[in-house]
Amino acid sequence: MPEPTVTVQGDDTLRRTLAGAADELENLDQSDSARMVQQRAAVRAPKRSGTLARSLVAKDLGNGTAVVQSDLIYAPVIHYGWAAHNIAAQPFLTTALDDSTQLVEADNLRAVQRILSHVRGA
Repeated sequence: MPEPTVTVQGDDTLRRTLAGAADELENLDQSDSARMVQQRAAVRAPKRSGTLARSLVAKDLGNGTAVVQSDLIYAPVIHYGWAAHNIAAQPFLTTALDDSTQLVEADNLRAVQRILSHVRGA
């Protein structure tokens, strides 16, 4: 008795579009998400002169990773504190990230849905 065969139509399209979606998801641009956090961090940064708030930059590092950072040498000291010098921590970046989490997640969910909407095939 011959073995039954099954032919799947659209499997090449499915394979190709899934591979494309995987590449896009792996390299998802996080610039907008980083900017959301950066804007909130700038508002929350201690304001003696405003230099710290203005120094904050958002950078997409690729591979779905982004950072908000400052090149000011004293930025980590302000954020984390320095007990030996009686400088209390003012974790404005952490607070900004916590406050931005839902917006960042929603932004990423929209991006993932847009990418997955292009998957076609079987």
